[in-house]
Amino acid sequence: MTRLKTVMTSHIRVYLKKNWLPLLLSVLFGGWALAFIYHSSYVASDGRLYFNLFDDAMISMRYGWNLAHGRGLVWNAGDVERVEGYTNLLMTLVMSVATFLFDKRYAVLAIQLTGIFFTLGTAWMTVRIGERISKYAESNFGTSDSGLHRYLPFVLILLYYPLNFWSLMGMETGMLAFFLTAGILLSLKYADSLNRPSSLILLMAGSFGLAFLTRNDSLVFAALSFLFLLPTLKHGRRDVYLFLAAGVLYSAFILGQTAFRYFYYGEIMPNTYTLKLVGMALDERLRNGWGFILPFLKETGALLLVALAGLTLRFSWKRLYLFGFFLVSVLYQVYVGGDAWNYWRIMAPTMPLLLLLFSFACFEIVERFSQTGWIRNFALAALSIFALYVADARFVREFLLLDLPYQNNYAQAHVEAAIAINDLTKEDATIGVFWGGTLPYYVDRTAIDFLGKSDKYIASLPPDVSGQSAGFGMNSMPGHNKYDLTYSIQKLLPTYVEEFDWGTQKLSGWAEEYYVRVKYNDAKLYLLKGSPDIDWDKVTTILAW
Repeated sequence: MTRLKTVMTSHIRVYLKKNWLPLLLSVLFGGWALAFIYHSSYVASDGRLYFNLFDDAMISMRYGWNLAHGRGLVWNAGDVERVEGYTNLLMTLVMSVATFLFDKRYAVLAIQLTGIFFTLGTAWMTVRIGERISKYAESNFGTSDSGLHRYLPFVLILLYYPLNFWSLMGMETGMLAFFLTAGILLSLKYADSLNRPSSLILLMAGSFGLAFLTRNDSLVFAALSFLFLLPTLKHGRRDVYLFLAAGVLYSAFILGQTAFRYFYYGEIMPNTYTLKLVGMALDERLRNGWGFILPFLKETGALLLVALAGLTLRFSWKRLYLFGFFLVSVLYQVYVGGDAWNYWRIMAPTMPLLLLLFSFACFEIVERFSQTGWIRNFALAALSIFALYVADARFVREFLLLDLPYQNNYAQAHVEAAIAINDLTKEDATIGVFWGGTLPYYVDRTAIDFLGKSDKYIASLPPDVSGQSAGFGMNSMPGHNKYDLTYSIQKLLPTYVEEFDWGTQKLSGWAEEYYVRVKYNDAKLYLLKGSPDIDWDKVTTILAW
């Protein structure tokens, strides 16, 4: 027993000595992430501390809460027609565990904390990927004095704000990056192995399967990995069988979720697919997507150009394989017609791979100009800081916690509105919203989604391409360009309405006759006049329109 303890202690010491730098960086990142989470929290008018996820993540939280409390995987409990208004099944299931274990406020905190794990896990696995494909794995990259070379990608990933933001704000971005890098690492290990253990390719298929459950469009990444492994088939029948077994395993994830979707929601594709893609002409989508992606290419231009230079200087199929993931994510973003937020959530999961290729390129460029250690390290650090600053410049104030995270002020306003609605309305009240996340999550009332993420009728409407629901270089914003306020407001008459104008439809004039604007604590609300579902005795302040 004493000998075993001695051996274990020795192994721990060796591990700590070898990995002290990334462990220190992990602790520092964890400290920053906790400060970020606290910075994004707030004490509301009811005196309680609320934590914050991005609004779309809070939509998934409402699905998770309902599932955890026996109401089904639905946005509105008791709805006759179930709607799959999420695109991140696995993340939603994780959220259901959090909402089962904690109350609504601390379930949000639990999800934010998972973002720390996913980001650090992605950074660690990206370093391992680098060790498998770079010359530094065999030479000075693994030596004790090459920490800067070995862990530069680790540092860059932890400093890339969009990945951190989406991970800590509860979106599936961090989870997808984690499973994506895990699958890539396993695919490289399998390709390099002489005896090709079956566990490696099956674990790879499982990782990409979990990535599929995280976000279905990760199918394109899995296809890229299976294409990368095609050359292994020439080594014999056993490799063919393993390849086919991995394909069957991955297909089981796709078929399993599709079968669940069909029998539970009555659809083959999620409602969000209909909402964002159906009805929008391909040429229109491509124009919108290109207009959206251009600022991203400009922000990451320095990283991208250096990475491409490195790919040219020291070409390998493995490096091209990694670059393929980044390229596919950019092309996919163009294909779907852009996004509603210019914080690059679609590209963020593959940015660690671009940062890794950038690091390799920096090593090789610097080596060509100097063999002096300190000069090389200085040049390496300077080039990295410059390129990353260009990519992160727009987010620096948020990263330094000088500004609130993106849209955090809206989340605070929605929490205040939720507190007021819970106090003023009865259980049969309905709420009509454009922002389908924070407010509906904290208000246990039937909700009406004006923009159709959880409404099949709205999702099936033709998109507004007038330019009135546009932004970020797009003429029409996916997921926010389908609406029918005549139906959602004038016909359904929600007890509470968030706003009355969107795109080309303006109902504010009509609303003055049917709704009253009130102030309750720190919230200003539009409430249906004379509604029996409102405790009017508590309404003390009527505001002018």
